[in-house]
Amino acid sequence: MSQGPNPSDEGRKAESSPLCRACGKPFEKDEFTGLLYCSLCDTILNLLPEGRTYMLLGDSGSGKSIFICKLMDIALRNGKPCVFLALDELPRQLRRSMDNMVEGIEENEKSGLLKFVDCYSCMGGVKSEEKYHLDTPGDLNALALLLSKLLVRSEGQPPASLFIDSLTALFAHGNADAILKFLYSMSAKLRSEGGSLFFSLSGGAVPHETQKKLEQLADGLVEFKVEETPGWVRRYYRFSKVRGTLYFDTWLPFFIGENTIRLAPPEEPEVQDRFYRTLSLIKAS
Repeated sequence: MSQGPNPSDEGRKAESSPLCRACGKPFEKDEFTGLLYCSLCDTILNLLPEGRTYMLLGDSGSGKSIFICKLMDIALRNGKPCVFLALDELPRQLRRSMDNMVEGIEENEKSGLLKFVDCYSCMGGVKSEEKYHLDTPGDLNALALLLSKLLVRSEGQPPASLFIDSLTALFAHGNADAILKFLYSMSAKLRSEGGSLFFSLSGGAVPHETQKKLEQLADGLVEFKVEETPGWVRRYYRFSKVRGTLYFDTWLPFFIGENTIRLAPPEEPEVQDRFYRTLSLIKAS
């Protein structure tokens, strides 16, 4: 099933509009899908305030994990330390699946800029192969201690960011109140250092009351949805909340390519104009 627009359609768009309206740089073409994207401009994602907690919420297959990769790629390309909590897959499997989406995984691990924490092996009762790992499922005290060490800000380095994909697995092995307390603690620690916390959650994976508490914890809420028609998959995201800054709250399309995701502007001319006006206002603020 196709992940995005017809490559020939994208080619026609490239001929008529070869520059990114957000930054004025030429688009590149993804070899796998033929999608156009701007590798020098991360559009609205690059304008999200730092030192905040962001929640990514949507059904399975809606693109949350790909978005997590995109956000981490932005951070790493800007020299920001990242810690990735692996809850749904083994880190060695994640490295393979992330390889095309996150630039320089091996180099960033060697330099210490990127660290994976294996929380998946212990859930299956398997000994971890990773340097950083959790030995007991749901042992949040041990996890908090480990993360506190990994998130320490080195002299001269930007603040670190923590990426958790996905909380769904954590709630399957732990107490909801304890997990909320853990997240509040991690959020406060990162914010005090100027770092960010990003976590994803599948819709309906936790009770409604727990989900609302998570949404209250988050400074920013990014929602996802997917629409399927014969031979076509359309994915959308929107910012439902970003505390302390202007943001664009209308559903926006995005497409998954081989080496990136393309964050497309709105299709309707009036909405598209409002989108670019909002971007300009955010940049100017």
